[in-house]
Amino acid sequence: MTEVALPGFAATFLAGGGRDVDTSRMTDLPAFAPGTQVRLVDANGEELGLAIADPDNARLRVLAVPSDGLTKIDGTLLALRVERARAWRKQLGLVGAYRLLHGAGDGLPGFTCDVLGPVAVIWVYGEGLRALGRQLADAVIGFAQLSGAVVKLRARGGAETVEQDVVGKVDDKHLADESGVAYEIHALSGLNTGLFTDMREQRRGLPRFAAGARVLNLFSYTGALGLACARGGAASVTNVDTSAGVAAWAAGNFARAGFSGDKWRFETGDAIRFLARAQRDKERYELVVIDPPTFSTARGSPWVLDRDYPQLIAQAAAVIPPGGILWLAANTHELGSLTKLALKGLRTAERTGAVVEQGGLPPEYPTVAAQPQDRYLQICALRVQ
Repeated sequence: MTEVALPGFAATFLAGGGRDVDTSRMTDLPAFAPGTQVRLVDANGEELGLAIADPDNARLRVLAVPSDGLTKIDGTLLALRVERARAWRKQLGLVGAYRLLHGAGDGLPGFTCDVLGPVAVIWVYGEGLRALGRQLADAVIGFAQLSGAVVKLRARGGAETVEQDVVGKVDDKHLADESGVAYEIHALSGLNTGLFTDMREQRRGLPRFAAGARVLNLFSYTGALGLACARGGAASVTNVDTSAGVAAWAAGNFARAGFSGDKWRFETGDAIRFLARAQRDKERYELVVIDPPTFSTARGSPWVLDRDYPQLIAQAAAVIPPGGILWLAANTHELGSLTKLALKGLRTAERTGAVVEQGGLPPEYPTVAAQPQDRYLQICALRVQ
């Protein structure tokens, strides 16, 4: 194990609970091979922790500190982390579909893991973490009593094509239950497997706004938010996504939950063009749900959240009658304030709005206070006047 003395700023960060040490500011750091285990010390030689080198992301991923009483990063460490994480999710009463491991907040920076029915999906965020990810899969399968796990290497930049390893038994498709709803999961597909666990609390809360409402669900993906509205008594739900494949996937989720017929629509197309047509045709929706990607080229030209979101909000406001709800989500810590973007969009539409709810990550997504950028999710619901 290589020993490295951390400069003052990094030692302070680690002492304050930080676990993803930025190496881009360390000019005299050795060139580590991905996956190298590193013992970290301060300027006086006092041990600070044990880390894995992740040069792909310019990080030292600190997996243990002296108070853990561990001398190396191995299967024992992984088992301890998974056991502790599983106990917290059990205390929360989570079953079926939930996040089991969330990076630094669970003592495993560079790793996340969702349990989706009988299977776990583990994401590793650098090539140097991949071998450890396979070991982690064994621990997850054992503690969560699963049939198998998929370990996905998520390349820097979030490319949709991923390399993956399968441990145990994983089918091409299976169902995962969340609050009595069975969602179809494609665990062996790319980055997105059919259900975003970070929206679990939002799927519980959306029905409060949906009863009797005509609902428009933009960037609908597999329809989970729209289905929550249907279950909440919506008069109708129109789901819009650019992919015909995920539209069919969404229709299957609706039908499985008992929602078939003309009230539940699945439109393949661009959200901006849909809103332009809806405004022209004087359509009105009492609840508009918008959960867009941070970045996309699906329209043929780049969609960038902080640049393009206000105009989309303005278009959405144009189809909402007075007293209707505009429900917004953003999935990046780099955005700043979602409420400010909403205000900008409403001003463009010459509308006003009152914030009725704000939210973020659910409790099985712990993040360390020293890394506020890990709390990426923002939710803002406004009553439009």
